[in-house]
Amino acid sequence: MLKKLDWFIIKSYIIPFIVTFFIAEFVLIIQFMYVYLDDLVGKGVGVSVFSELMFYIFLEVVPIALPLAILLSSIMTMGNLGEKNELTAMKAAGVSLLRVMRPLFFVMIMLAGVSFYFSNYVWGKAYLSKKILITDMTNKKLSLVLKEGVFFNEIDHYSIRAKRIDKESNELGDVLIFQHNPTFKYRKVIRAERGEMRKSDDGENLVLTLYNGEINEVINPNANAMEKESVFPHQQIVFKETTQKIDISSLSLNRTAEEDYQDQPMLLPVFELTKVVDSLQGSYDTIKRSLLSYYNNSITALRESNNYELDTMSIYVFELDSLLPQERKVVLANARNRLENSINYLENRSSDFNNRAKYKAKVEVAWHKKFTLSLSCIILFFVGAPLGAIVKKGGVGIPIAVAIALFIVYYIISITGEKLATNLVLPTYIGMWLSSMVLIPLGALLTYQAVTESKILGFEQWGNFFKKTVKKITSVLFKKKD
Repeated sequence: MLKKLDWFIIKSYIIPFIVTFFIAEFVLIIQFMYVYLDDLVGKGVGVSVFSELMFYIFLEVVPIALPLAILLSSIMTMGNLGEKNELTAMKAAGVSLLRVMRPLFFVMIMLAGVSFYFSNYVWGKAYLSKKILITDMTNKKLSLVLKEGVFFNEIDHYSIRAKRIDKESNELGDVLIFQHNPTFKYRKVIRAERGEMRKSDDGENLVLTLYNGEINEVINPNANAMEKESVFPHQQIVFKETTQKIDISSLSLNRTAEEDYQDQPMLLPVFELTKVVDSLQGSYDTIKRSLLSYYNNSITALRESNNYELDTMSIYVFELDSLLPQERKVVLANARNRLENSINYLENRSSDFNNRAKYKAKVEVAWHKKFTLSLSCIILFFVGAPLGAIVKKGGVGIPIAVAIALFIVYYIISITGEKLATNLVLPTYIGMWLSSMVLIPLGALLTYQAVTESKILGFEQWGNFFKKTVKKITSVLFKKKD
């Protein structure tokens, strides 16, 4: 009997879970497409490449869509059972709510394992593949990256603008090019009525054939001449046709090779992140000891300056006023230099120390995130399932509204905790587990109320309270308007 009941509950859960999971995936993919829509539409990459990108995005958002789907489906499933009085019938037969939730709890453990596997192994590869593919798509045609009337500044030392762009033939109209080299104080301005754009055979250079224009060059070999308002050497060239070669190695797709991203913490599995954290902690402690040693040695030198010998060197104590004016200037200058050097050293080491601490926090955040995303599947289940049993409303109305509100709260707390941990405001273990610390008591309270059928939270009372409050506010506002 109980095995049939377990299968009945699991079957009641599977369909809402699948539906809500793909809805969550769809919403998250649409959110991504909204951000990158301008960069991806019209690139002429074909359906197969675009489908490949959608697949990588689908895999990337699984660890986020999974907790949301679990929360939604848990509320819907238990709400449906409560609305149809099936929960009441089970309780009358002596089956407690915890017993009803038990088969779903084992399902949650499996889903948490799936979430951990995705976070640990699949997510990083999907993220990397997506990043590389987007880079390839946006750089497939430089003319497709250019926008009419907008300067393109992604090429080193160049700014290019064309008022008219034919994305099929790579023809440009009303072309304006600024070439600047701040090291040699060299500037060139090229204007042309129209032009044609293509890449060289090796893909390392952009070849521009320009028609009916002029070139203005300003050359200043003196690096300080800008400050003296000098007259710079200048020449102007009028042309009917000219060819300009521009180095675009900075846009080369070779930089999107997977090896270039392997040191990013988010791409590493847990065991490698553990090694990185240990290594960073070792270097972190070394710098810490170095700073403390330097500080202690400086203090010791000052304290022992009354002795005549320090490190086999004689140190003489004298009154500054007893020195001649020239000698006093030399002594004060040396003291000032030593003090400034010490301050600069400590500031540089402190800055390096802070940067290493932030990178270490970033790695620790990636390590904790592998587990927090997995545990959130179980936590949100113990929030959604008892809440559905208490509300006793199924369907896609109230459950979705409540689940989305709870997930937004969970997500905001998670993002806030992650930012605080990354910026060294909170320890990483507190920042990354902040959302769990908030939701675990809520889940325990909801579970206790659903099992004991007590009125701890008093949803009806709170609902009536908010209704009365809204009525009072609206009445006051309308009276003021009258």
